[in-house]
Amino acid sequence: MSITLITICLNSAATLQRCLDSVLLQTCKPDEYLFVDGGSSDTTLAILEEQLPRLQAAGMRARVIQQQQEPEAAGIPAAWNLGLKNASGEIIALLNSDDWYEPQTLQTVSQAFAAGDLLDGVVCPVNLLAAGQIVKILPARSLRWLPVLMPVPHPGCFFHRRLYERLGHYDTRYSISADYDFIWRCRQKHARLQYLPRALVNMEAGGLANRNRKLARNETYIIAKRHTPWLALPRIAWLLRATFER
Repeated sequence: MSITLITICLNSAATLQRCLDSVLLQTCKPDEYLFVDGGSSDTTLAILEEQLPRLQAAGMRARVIQQQQEPEAAGIPAAWNLGLKNASGEIIALLNSDDWYEPQTLQTVSQAFAAGDLLDGVVCPVNLLAAGQIVKILPARSLRWLPVLMPVPHPGCFFHRRLYERLGHYDTRYSISADYDFIWRCRQKHARLQYLPRALVNMEAGGLANRNRKLARNETYIIAKRHTPWLALPRIAWLLRATFER
């Protein structure tokens, strides 16, 4: 199956090279690599200009897409959607510019799709790191956990393009929790997911959701209530997270 990798960038110079190097080290490289830049003012674009020939020489159709700076077109979910609109691969992976893969990640995911029967997605745990050390492994749980928490780490999700065609793209009303909303839609439409036991993706601690916990709590509560208005669990989960500032 062909693979499209999407990395969105905004002033990502400090971490982008590590991300790119992890892709170049893949034992199964993506067929297409799309970068969506949100208007970087640091050296992000210079790094991409320098590295695109390396990616292309490794067999990837690599290019940069500029994101329009308009209220309805800006932000992380809009950048993901712009990448998705331009993606041609059957398997689509979203790799954040401050995250990176283990060398066998795409090969393992590709093999799981090939072995599965019409899988909609493959999900794996994610290593959470601080100061270069793994501080926690974020597990991939059943979607039954959704009313109270995000059961799957989004960087560890790899979806078939037919799932996006069936469910639509990310909801730009949610600046932080659009991935949580998308996973809710996966549950409601009975997406067929394969769970892998081993962490294949690395993520630095201190991401956008952790830096904006109040907004993340409120968005996830609104999303959970929208999808399950009859349940009290989302309100209880919101109260617990607010109490413990999670």
